[in-house]
Amino acid sequence: MNTKTRKIEPKIDIRDWTADVAHVQSPDIKTLPVKWIFVFFDLPSKEFTRRVGLHRSFRKTGLAMHSQSVYCMPYSRKNYSLVNDIDDSLTVVRCELEKVKAENFSLMYQDFIESLFLEIENKIEELEDARADSDNTRGYTKRYKKMGERIENLRRIIRLVSTDSYEQRISTLEALVEDIHQRSQGVAVS
Repeated sequence: MNTKTRKIEPKIDIRDWTADVAHVQSPDIKTLPVKWIFVFFDLPSKEFTRRVGLHRSFRKTGLAMHSQSVYCMPYSRKNYSLVNDIDDSLTVVRCELEKVKAENFSLMYQDFIESLFLEIENKIEELEDARADSDNTRGYTKRYKKMGERIENLRRIIRLVSTDSYEQRISTLEALVEDIHQRSQGVAVS
């Protein structure tokens, strides 16, 4: 049994990950994914480090927590394959939901996406602080490179339940990061 979590490659073609996501129309949400991936796992409390690693891999992959040991995300073949490769001890299933349940899961997934936006916004504040610190060029460079990965990953995830507002928000975040990057090291916002 493989007990290590697998590293997710950050460079991807987003179209491959969302090409076969099945949607239905809804008045509140532009489109609703009806096919979902569910991940079930059970780890004893003594495997805390492994559990934390799985939770991080799940979040990075785009799996939202449904309950204690159940995660979910809209289905695509690539996502299903990616999730299956995280850890051998996971039970990964695909199912099609009726419209009412798809609406509930989509709303829950949007809450998950909001948490990712908040996380990136906090990381942008840290990036700005690192840029303003003239003695911390290495810390800034590391944060700046990681920020590109975070935004690319968020862009892939939002395509699963895409709305125009998400695209606009990502563009705003990218512009803010670029604005920070164009400043001279050691110069704070006035």
